[in-house]
Amino acid sequence: MRIETKQNKDERMILTAMIVDKIVLGRIASKKYDRPFRSQWANLVANWCIKYYKRYQKAPAKNIQGLFESWSEQTQNKEMTQIISKFLSGLSDDYKRLRKDSNSDYVIDEAGKYFNRIKIEKLVETIQSDLDIGKAEEAQERLSAYQHIEMGVGEGIDILRDKNAIESALAEKQRSIIQYPNKEGENELGRFFGHSLGRDCFVSFMGREGIGKSWWLMDICYRAMLQRKRVAFFEVGDQSQNQIMRRLLIRIAKRPIRSKELQYPIGIKKRQRKNEEGKIIKTVKPIFETKEFKGRLSVGKAQAACEKVIRRHIKSKSPYFKLSCHPNDTLTVDGVESIIQDWMRDDWLPDIIAIDYADILNMDYKGIEGRDRINKTWQQLRRLSQTYHCLVLTATQADADSYDKETVSMKNFSDDKRKFSHVTSMIGINQLPHEQKCQMMRLNYLKLRDDEFLQSRCIHIAGCLGLANPAIKSCF
Repeated sequence: MRIETKQNKDERMILTAMIVDKIVLGRIASKKYDRPFRSQWANLVANWCIKYYKRYQKAPAKNIQGLFESWSEQTQNKEMTQIISKFLSGLSDDYKRLRKDSNSDYVIDEAGKYFNRIKIEKLVETIQSDLDIGKAEEAQERLSAYQHIEMGVGEGIDILRDKNAIESALAEKQRSIIQYPNKEGENELGRFFGHSLGRDCFVSFMGREGIGKSWWLMDICYRAMLQRKRVAFFEVGDQSQNQIMRRLLIRIAKRPIRSKELQYPIGIKKRQRKNEEGKIIKTVKPIFETKEFKGRLSVGKAQAACEKVIRRHIKSKSPYFKLSCHPNDTLTVDGVESIIQDWMRDDWLPDIIAIDYADILNMDYKGIEGRDRINKTWQQLRRLSQTYHCLVLTATQADADSYDKETVSMKNFSDDKRKFSHVTSMIGINQLPHEQKCQMMRLNYLKLRDDEFLQSRCIHIAGCLGLANPAIKSCF
């Protein structure tokens, strides 16, 4: 029963992607394999999609309804008509959203596994029928003629001729799946992050203890949730469930837990001055307004704020932020993957996996000691981003020298420099005492794959941690 349910879920996931996702449909349409699905109705709908793609070079999306209606007018098969009608009505006509939510590479990987599983099952059934009637030679011939369907992980690609692979590599969604605002001189974090927060990326923040690594993980994940990206946030011992929930509820409600006056940045000003040696020094200073909050953040106010976010942004009964909390040094990367697999059984695949933070994961590996355990953990975290084609976020401590340093560099790694080998981006968090007083910090890239960067170039950011928001105004 469990296998059958899994096959049905896979079937519907793949078929939905074929209807809305040009990349998935193009990859499947390029394979010369008839009737890849187990059910007859799914093969019929898939055939409509493939014919549509070969004619128009795009996915049918809402036009699938017209293809169904044309077919239903000519068929006498009422049972199949009802099944397909129910399936299509379940798509809710929101084809644009379904396309945006589609994790193309993951679906292609799963489609390859599913089609090969179904092909093998059908082969076994046919061979068994041959054996039952004494046709052993025919059974042997079928077995010898079997060919594995190459699709997804490990697929051999003709890089000069495979149009679908070229289009997939250059697709817009391969860039950033989280959008930060980008207004020159006021909020330039969108320009700073660029395309680094994309699928298949593994991003880590690095900074000294207490500088705000967890704040940045939460900021990215909170914004991602508002943009309808599924977030799996693993709190692995740095904070308790109540502590992280308080931060999230403050951010959602936009008010502190208790009565308080807060300095809230409303602008950011660049200045130039000469030092004692006559050298021009550029400084950045935020402009604040005072916000006064009276009364406590009650349960009722917090729930009302959550409901407002659901109405305005989430617009779905499905959760877009799942929080999983664990005591320090108890959760392994395999444990993270096991939890994700459980959620996927309920059709919940994360777009972002955040781990707060990597250094306090359990790293007890049999036969591996010392720094090799750290390297193994970071290898496994990188594997998560590649297996599920999602963005993996984490953080790591900088070394002792970073406490007195104006701007951290690659030399400030802690424990094992091979962390840099596995991430696609490493972002430094910097804050001098005078910056901390005015609620400012600076980010810089220590590593940025596939793009140019300078370790010395920082973006200045003003926030308000009293409202759980580290990034309100920013500029270079």
